[in-house]
Amino acid sequence: MSYFAQLKQHQQRYEELAVKAVEMARARGADEVRIKISAGKGLDISSRHCEIENIEFNQMQGMGVSVFKDKHAGSATTSDFSEESISAAVDSALNLCEYTSRDECSGLCEDSDLYKGDMDLEMLYELEEEPDEIARRAVNLDKMGADSAERLREKGLKESDGSSWGMIYTLRTLATSQGFCRSSIDSDFSKYLSLVGERDGVMQRSAGYYSGINPALEWSDEKVLDEAVTRTLNKLGARKVKTGRYTVILSESAANSLISNFISAASGMLIYQNSSFLKDMLNERIFPEFLSIYEDPWIKGGIASAAFDSEGVATRPLNIVTDGVLREYFIDSYSARKLKMACNGHNDPCYNLFINADDAHTCSLEEMMKQAGSGLVINTLMGQGVNMVNGNLSRGASGFYFENGERVHAVDEITIAGNLKDIFASIAMIGTDRDERRRIQTGSIMLPEITVSGI
Repeated sequence: MSYFAQLKQHQQRYEELAVKAVEMARARGADEVRIKISAGKGLDISSRHCEIENIEFNQMQGMGVSVFKDKHAGSATTSDFSEESISAAVDSALNLCEYTSRDECSGLCEDSDLYKGDMDLEMLYELEEEPDEIARRAVNLDKMGADSAERLREKGLKESDGSSWGMIYTLRTLATSQGFCRSSIDSDFSKYLSLVGERDGVMQRSAGYYSGINPALEWSDEKVLDEAVTRTLNKLGARKVKTGRYTVILSESAANSLISNFISAASGMLIYQNSSFLKDMLNERIFPEFLSIYEDPWIKGGIASAAFDSEGVATRPLNIVTDGVLREYFIDSYSARKLKMACNGHNDPCYNLFINADDAHTCSLEEMMKQAGSGLVINTLMGQGVNMVNGNLSRGASGFYFENGERVHAVDEITIAGNLKDIFASIAMIGTDRDERRRIQTGSIMLPEITVSGI
């Protein structure tokens, strides 16, 4: 029986368990109850030195119990789905209510916000392959990496550092004392290849990968290999640049990290805690007028599509930023009550997010480099050096230096610094090089005059 079939077989049982746990908690005095069940089945096989290294059969299950009693909240978890263990988890959650503070904003979402539709977002794709076939795929990718290292040794490619190929199906069930009970099953497929390069006695490692829900859209081994080779060779011979102010182009991967900072700063939790530099910035311009951010959780087969969040609140497409103006925070039911705003289904992180610019401010990475003349392309941002309260940013970075629009040499061990408010407002161009593997769909981002610390 396939992993999907095994998981699907348990769906009705999990729904019955969730409803039973709700009834159990209500019978013992809870005013409101939310039960979350997550279960998964999958396989991950890794190869090293062109031989099978690990075979992992993944199986997990867990239940989260959240109860509210007289506006006091308590929660507990269990991975044992026996009646005795679920009963003990319910009792533990109820007991915790005696020690938590009363909070008028606690509780389930509003009944009117609950998802009531029957939308199929096509998040589940089956792949019926035996472990032997998956193992063959992993080893074959590793061999391709080793062959490329041999062929490109003069350029500095040293060896394959291993590969992996994996698949997992995840079942999520949500039941509440409002009578809500829904389940969803998602698929995820991934492959990964790591390579090692060396120049002047300094080794660098990078990788290529694919991750997605639909195996029909899976990247070929050749495409994953090309990404791993390019990324590894581009890191060789890295050196610092002089401290100063540069035009910085964040490649799409680093741009994703920058936009993630925006998402965090615009979260309802940080806003009501007065812990975000975007507090009181709703309906204010924080990005250039040519930039907009659109979120669409209803894309069929989207990486981050969802009909409802983990509270059961219905999602909907949102214009987060319009013409540079912040129009929406990411609000769950609790932060909605704290802020006296409408909940927009963000008990989970963002869904499929699109960073868009008008035609005059959209171009390829290569065209950006030509426009800038000289500067830095940052491929990786490292560390957690972001202060969400005031927006100050200081993060390690690596990438390459370019002159006359052409790449000159790799760069690492540098730091970029600034304030996120200023950085957001200074965005000059958005690239066309989006990556379909990511929930945040943005191309490269050009930032003029960013402070860089080097030598």
